[in-house]
Amino acid sequence: GAHGGGRGFAASARERDCRAERLGMSNAEGSGPEWAVREALAKIHAVESTAKQFSKESGDRDVLAQRINEFVASLGSVRGAVGALEAEFPVELLRRLDTGINPDKFLVDAFHTCVVENQKVKGKALDLGKFHDALLEHATRAFPEEAEAYRHLKSRMDTS
Repeated sequence: GAHGGGRGFAASARERDCRAERLGMSNAEGSGPEWAVREALAKIHAVESTAKQFSKESGDRDVLAQRINEFVASLGSVRGAVGALEAEFPVELLRRLDTGINPDKFLVDAFHTCVVENQKVKGKALDLGKFHDALLEHATRAFPEEAEAYRHLKSRMDTS
Protein backbone atom coordinates (compact mmCIF):
# COMPACT_ATOMS: atom_id res chain seq x y z
CA GLY A 1 0.00 0.00 0.00
CA ALA A 2 0.93 3.62 0.28
CA HIS A 3 2.73 2.98 3.53
CA GLY A 4 4.91 0.02 2.52
CA GLY A 5 2.65 -2.86 3.53
CA GLY A 6 2.56 -1.80 7.18
CA ARG A 7 6.33 -1.54 7.62
CA GLY A 8 5.99 2.17 8.28
CA PHE A 9 3.84 1.43 11.30
CA ALA A 10 6.34 -1.03 12.76
CA ALA A 11 9.04 1.56 12.26
CA SER A 12 6.96 4.16 14.05
CA ALA A 13 6.46 1.75 16.96
CA ARG A 14 10.23 1.20 17.09
CA GLU A 15 10.77 4.96 16.95
CA ARG A 16 8.26 5.41 19.77
CA ASP A 17 10.13 2.82 21.86
CA CYS A 18 13.42 4.61 21.14
CA ARG A 19 11.90 7.93 22.18
CA ALA A 20 10.58 6.30 25.35
CA GLU A 21 14.03 4.89 26.14
CA ARG A 22 15.60 8.34 25.60
CA LEU A 23 13.05 9.76 28.04
CA GLY A 24 14.03 7.11 30.58
CA MET A 25 10.85 5.06 30.09
CA SER A 26 10.65 1.57 28.65
CA ASN A 27 7.63 -0.61 28.06
CA ALA A 28 8.40 -2.41 31.32
CA GLU A 29 8.48 0.92 33.16
CA GLY A 30 5.48 2.29 31.25
CA SER A 31 2.90 3.01 33.86
CA GLY A 32 1.16 5.96 35.35
CA PRO A 33 -0.78 8.82 33.84
CA GLU A 34 2.10 10.38 31.90
CA TRP A 35 2.95 7.14 30.16
CA ALA A 36 -0.71 6.41 29.37
CA VAL A 37 -1.18 9.86 27.85
CA ARG A 38 2.01 9.53 25.81
CA GLU A 39 0.83 6.17 24.49
CA ALA A 40 -2.60 7.59 23.60
CA LEU A 41 -0.93 10.47 21.76
CA ALA A 42 1.25 8.01 19.85
CA LYS A 43 -1.84 5.99 18.92
CA ILE A 44 -3.74 9.04 17.67
CA HIS A 45 -0.66 9.99 15.66
CA ALA A 46 -0.74 6.51 14.09
CA VAL A 47 -4.44 6.98 13.25
CA GLU A 48 -3.71 10.37 11.73
CA SER A 49 -0.82 9.03 9.65
CA THR A 50 -2.90 6.12 8.43
CA ALA A 51 -5.82 8.40 7.56
CA LYS A 52 -3.53 10.71 5.56
CA GLN A 53 -2.20 7.77 3.54
CA PHE A 54 -5.58 6.03 3.26
CA SER A 55 -6.35 4.26 -0.01
CA LYS A 56 -9.53 2.21 -0.47
CA GLU A 57 -7.94 0.03 -3.13
CA SER A 58 -4.94 -1.11 -1.10
CA GLY A 59 -6.84 -2.63 1.82
CA ASP A 60 -5.91 0.14 4.22
CA ARG A 61 -9.41 -0.04 5.71
CA ASP A 62 -8.38 -2.90 8.04
CA VAL A 63 -5.19 -1.09 9.07
CA LEU A 64 -7.13 2.10 9.79
CA ALA A 65 -9.74 0.20 11.81
CA GLN A 66 -6.95 -1.50 13.78
CA ARG A 67 -5.26 1.86 14.53
CA ILE A 68 -8.57 3.38 15.64
CA ASN A 69 -9.26 0.41 17.92
CA GLU A 70 -5.78 0.69 19.41
CA PHE A 71 -6.37 4.37 20.08
CA VAL A 72 -9.75 3.70 21.72
CA ALA A 73 -8.13 1.01 23.89
CA SER A 74 -5.39 3.47 24.91
CA LEU A 75 -8.08 5.90 26.10
CA GLY A 76 -9.20 3.22 28.55
CA SER A 77 -5.62 3.03 29.82
CA VAL A 78 -5.56 6.81 30.25
CA ARG A 79 -8.86 6.73 32.14
CA GLY A 80 -7.56 3.95 34.39
CA ALA A 81 -4.23 5.65 35.06
CA VAL A 82 -5.78 9.03 35.74
CA GLY A 83 -8.80 7.68 37.63
CA ALA A 84 -7.63 8.67 41.12
CA LEU A 85 -6.08 11.98 40.10
CA GLU A 86 -7.97 15.17 40.53
CA ALA A 87 -6.99 18.30 38.68
CA GLU A 88 -8.69 21.62 38.33
CA PHE A 89 -7.89 24.06 35.59
CA PRO A 90 -8.97 27.68 35.41
CA VAL A 91 -11.73 28.11 32.86
CA GLU A 92 -9.90 31.09 31.40
CA LEU A 93 -6.87 28.87 30.71
CA LEU A 94 -9.03 26.36 28.86
CA ARG A 95 -10.65 29.16 26.83
CA ARG A 96 -7.24 30.47 25.83
CA LEU A 97 -6.04 27.00 24.86
CA ASP A 98 -9.17 26.55 22.73
CA THR A 99 -8.36 29.77 20.88
CA GLY A 100 -4.73 28.77 20.36
CA ILE A 101 -3.12 31.16 22.84
CA ASN A 102 0.07 29.93 24.47
CA PRO A 103 -0.60 28.76 28.06
CA ASP A 104 2.56 30.56 29.19
CA LYS A 105 0.85 33.84 28.29
CA PHE A 106 -1.98 32.88 30.64
CA LEU A 107 0.53 32.42 33.47
CA VAL A 108 2.20 35.75 32.75
CA ASP A 109 -1.19 37.47 32.72
CA ALA A 110 -2.22 35.71 35.94
CA PHE A 111 0.97 36.82 37.71
CA HIS A 112 0.48 40.36 36.43
CA THR A 113 -3.09 40.35 37.78
CA CYS A 114 -1.78 39.10 41.14
CA VAL A 115 0.77 41.90 41.30
CA VAL A 116 -1.91 44.50 40.53
CA GLU A 117 -4.28 43.04 43.14
CA ASN A 118 -1.43 42.85 45.65
CA GLN A 119 -0.72 46.56 45.15
CA LYS A 120 -4.41 47.35 45.70
CA VAL A 121 -4.48 45.32 48.92
CA LYS A 122 -1.23 46.92 50.07
CA GLY A 123 -2.79 50.35 49.53
CA LYS A 124 -5.88 49.33 51.49
CA ALA A 125 -3.72 48.01 54.32
CA LEU A 126 -1.79 51.28 54.45
CA ASP A 127 -5.09 53.22 54.48
CA LEU A 128 -6.38 51.06 57.32
CA GLY A 129 -3.17 51.70 59.25
CA LYS A 130 -3.61 55.45 58.77
CA PHE A 131 -7.26 55.17 59.81
CA HIS A 132 -6.22 53.24 62.95
CA ASP A 133 -3.67 55.94 63.86
CA ALA A 134 -6.21 58.74 63.29
CA LEU A 135 -8.87 56.88 65.28
CA LEU A 136 -6.45 56.31 68.16
CA GLU A 137 -5.50 59.99 68.08
CA HIS A 138 -9.17 61.09 68.26
CA ALA A 139 -9.92 58.48 70.91
CA THR A 140 -6.98 59.76 73.00
CA ARG A 141 -8.40 63.28 72.92
CA ALA A 142 -11.96 62.17 73.66
CA PHE A 143 -11.17 59.32 76.10
CA PRO A 144 -7.62 59.80 77.44
CA GLU A 145 -7.82 57.20 80.25
CA GLU A 146 -9.32 54.47 78.05
CA ALA A 147 -6.81 55.19 75.30
CA GLU A 148 -3.95 54.89 77.78
CA ALA A 149 -5.36 51.57 79.05
CA TYR A 150 -5.61 50.38 75.43
CA ARG A 151 -1.98 51.31 74.73
CA HIS A 152 -0.88 49.56 77.91
CA LEU A 153 -2.76 46.35 76.97
CA LYS A 154 -1.52 46.49 73.41
CA SER A 155 2.12 46.87 74.50
CA ARG A 156 1.74 43.85 76.82
CA MET A 157 0.24 41.80 73.98
CA ASP A 158 2.99 42.86 71.57
CA THR A 159 5.75 41.73 73.95
CA SER A 160 4.23 38.30 74.63
